[in-house]
Amino acid sequence: MIESPARVKRLDGDTAWVVSEAPTSCGACAGKGCGSSVFARFWHADEAEYPVANPIGAAPGDAVVVGLPDGSLLHAAIAGYGFPLIMLLAGAALGATIFGEPGAVFGGLFALILSLIWLKLATRFGFWPHPAARPAPVLLRLGEAGHCQRS
Repeated sequence: MIESPARVKRLDGDTAWVVSEAPTSCGACAGKGCGSSVFARFWHADEAEYPVANPIGAAPGDAVVVGLPDGSLLHAAIAGYGFPLIMLLAGAALGATIFGEPGAVFGGLFALILSLIWLKLATRFGFWPHPAARPAPVLLRLGEAGHCQRS
């Protein structure tokens, strides 16, 4: 189980909306000066909140530890990167077979766009991948936000 510290911002029924309190990747500047922190602040001016199951009954303001089952990051990477890449290559191959080089370009782009639309709809409506293969994050325990760890 991958664990990460967070703080509960608000509750919505059995769901807690948390803000990650994980340390910065390098720890040198606490995310204030490097290029990646500049882009992070540009895309997420406010702190990003994430919905997490709340079986421990945490309250807003509580420091918690969020757990994500092993393998879930690999599944997300395959779905987010592997599936579009395979679709791009398949569309390009099919387009090249039928229409030559212009067909490869347009077939690849068309298949890539279709895969991105499919992933967007699938994550919204919950049918990709099989629900058993989509482990959700959960609040494991109360605790002070300290450091990320893998147990």
